[in-house]
Amino acid sequence: MTILFWTVLILIIMVITLFISELCDNSNIFTEHWQDYMTLPFDYISTGSSPISFYRKDLYREPYDYPYKFFTSYPVPSMQYHALL
Repeated sequence: MTILFWTVLILIIMVITLFISELCDNSNIFTEHWQDYMTLPFDYISTGSSPISFYRKDLYREPYDYPYKFFTSYPVPSMQYHALL
């Protein structure tokens, strides 16, 4: 029995084990009930499970260093919150 034999045998056992584990996968036990959520005032619709838990994400948020600006001359001279990368 050579090293090649044992390597092939181990690979075949691993493939068979993965195949059997995929057949016996019980991930469909936990079903989620999806629900549509509407964000006012612009009627954006998002989908999630009930109860949905998420952090507040406003449609517009001020930059983290608001109200501080710095002068930049590229691409045009202006005051900006962040550098253009």
